[in-house]
Amino acid sequence: MKSLKSFKEDIHKCSKCGLCQAACPIYEITGNDCTVSKGQFIMLRGFLKGDLKMTKTLNKYLDLCLKCNKCKEFCPSGIDAVDIIVSAKYEHFRKSKIEKLKTFLQKNIIFGFFLNILKHFSKNKKSKSFDKKVIYFGGCGGKLIGNNAIVSLLNDINIEVITPNFDCCGIPYYTRGDIPSFEGSIRKYIKILKQYDINEVVTSCASCEKALKSYIKWSDNDEDKNFLSKIKIKNIYEYLRENNCKFRLKNKFKVTYHKPCNLHNYDDIEYILNSTDNLDYIKSENFDKCCGFNGITKPSLFSVMSKIFESKRKDIETTGAEIVLTSCMGCEVALKLFSKGKYKVCDLFSFLNKNK
Repeated sequence: MKSLKSFKEDIHKCSKCGLCQAACPIYEITGNDCTVSKGQFIMLRGFLKGDLKMTKTLNKYLDLCLKCNKCKEFCPSGIDAVDIIVSAKYEHFRKSKIEKLKTFLQKNIIFGFFLNILKHFSKNKKSKSFDKKVIYFGGCGGKLIGNNAIVSLLNDINIEVITPNFDCCGIPYYTRGDIPSFEGSIRKYIKILKQYDINEVVTSCASCEKALKSYIKWSDNDEDKNFLSKIKIKNIYEYLRENNCKFRLKNKFKVTYHKPCNLHNYDDIEYILNSTDNLDYIKSENFDKCCGFNGITKPSLFSVMSKIFESKRKDIETTGAEIVLTSCMGCEVALKLFSKGKYKVCDLFSFLNKNK
């Protein structure tokens, strides 16, 4: 398990140049140094020295981080602020009974009881058999909407889809600082993968992709690290482009696309959008700006988050698109909740399958 102390050198690398302020969507609204990575590193340095305690106030500032990691793109030292902030939140989590109760409810009620019921109503399709095989990690979204879209589209290009019963990727635990539960997700994932002699895993969710790729970094077991190093994790759009897959829709659609913060292969998305017949793609201003989803679960911060939602909605409306496409279940939820009926929101992969 990575502790905050293991990031001590990274925290000290921060030169306080302030470039992160220009990238942080929360700082743009609040103008408060404590809400941006530079200010949070100063506080965490004080915590590590023993000058500060992990109080509710300090944790509140850590909570304001949307985990978009835009600051890393601007940081001259390349500091991964999200990993540091998550490790700091673990310091609070392990002493907080309330945080542990939230995780218990999340694991057993939301990701346990409800998802296990809802998955029986999802559309699942049995894959055809082909020589080429790939494992699909559907995550929570896969349990809700089923595997029909991915199986259908990959079968069309003669690829068999193996769909094991994976649990949540663990990123909701990670962002809250519940590192033990996140590590539990890693162990379950490895245990399932070891049942198959396949080293390619695709996912259609940007957050799942980020989580799966970070497993090797958070695993302490050398055997697990060695196993994970042999697994190739790919976003489905990267996989489709590699296999020269193009689409033609039955009807014409005018769409825009919201890029999730955790998606790092936007070139592949843009390739699919621009090469699909009957799809008029309009790139919105700030298309890659955080949707604010991580703030939805924090009612006390709603006044800050509502400004992010309002800005995002205005950018989308300006395009005149009837449909907003995205590739993250969290982004999809946030965009739908605050659309005010101005547009429809769809997962890109499901949209392509439904209209091909």
